[in-house]
Amino acid sequence: MVMDTLYRHWLILRMVPRHRRIATTEIHSRLHSEYGIKTTLRTIQRDLITLEAGEFPLNCDNNRPSGWSWRADAPAFDIPNMDPITALTFKLTDQYLTRMFPSGVLTALRPYIAIADERLRLTTESSLSRWPDKVRVVSRNLTTIPPAVPPEISDAVFKAVLEEKRFKATYRTVSNRTKSYEVNPLGLTFVDGLTYLIASLNEHVDPILLLLHRIKSFESLNKPVSIPEDFCMDEWVEELLTFPVGDTIELKLRFTSSSDVQRLEESPLVEDQKIVRNTDGTFDLSASVEDTKQLRWWLHGYGARVEVLAPQGLRDEFVQLTEEYALMYRSK
Repeated sequence: MVMDTLYRHWLILRMVPRHRRIATTEIHSRLHSEYGIKTTLRTIQRDLITLEAGEFPLNCDNNRPSGWSWRADAPAFDIPNMDPITALTFKLTDQYLTRMFPSGVLTALRPYIAIADERLRLTTESSLSRWPDKVRVVSRNLTTIPPAVPPEISDAVFKAVLEEKRFKATYRTVSNRTKSYEVNPLGLTFVDGLTYLIASLNEHVDPILLLLHRIKSFESLNKPVSIPEDFCMDEWVEELLTFPVGDTIELKLRFTSSSDVQRLEESPLVEDQKIVRNTDGTFDLSASVEDTKQLRWWLHGYGARVEVLAPQGLRDEFVQLTEEYALMYRSK
């Protein structure tokens, strides 16, 4: 009997969320449907009151039915105890994923990261505890401060994607107008500190991208997601986020820096890439690549150290751009 009660208490505590409330009726239903535990709603209410009185940091909203959540400062509750390798994983997550994701996305991990810090501090495996000091992850991209996403919005959207449920939302467009949509969520993608929701809107079928930080309100709907038959997450994200301009092109470039060429030999653009050294010390590169805006941004990064030889249309773009740069800088 005591073990049954302890097990029920453990399951209840694991169901209680951190940034939203869970009704006692939902806990009652899940205990029965997920674990086969038959009990009364009144028993669950007494359990939660007992756990709160027993110094578990829980909040009750005193509604009918009552809703429960963990306090914001509550430590993570989980069993078994965190082992050193898991603690190290959470520590590295804290060091590096927080730079990739917007504020609010990793909020749910904060209690586990706090436990990981303490676990590594107390571990007897000193070499493991010093590992975060020996690892660094850097990016050549210019980093910017990611926009903040309210935790209640990110939690609700992530839950809708996970449970494949539609929702209503108000959204601030790029023109700073606020519009209301019924959102059919299909997936999430993270790009340089921004979180994009891939979704179709209202009765439209074609997916678009919504920036999570522009969602201003959320209302869940008990309506299932509709996934287009030809929708492929990987293909759709790759095509959209590379900003395609045209089809595959036969790219030909001339590099003046041997260090640039060395990096490209070590990490080629594509499998059919070829590099030839010229008698004047320059290097000619040829490769079959997709014609995208990303390609142009990559080429801009080399500045005067690379010359576009072909195709002619791309070369003409860079000739025009060079003339515009010259005009802009010489006029001041």
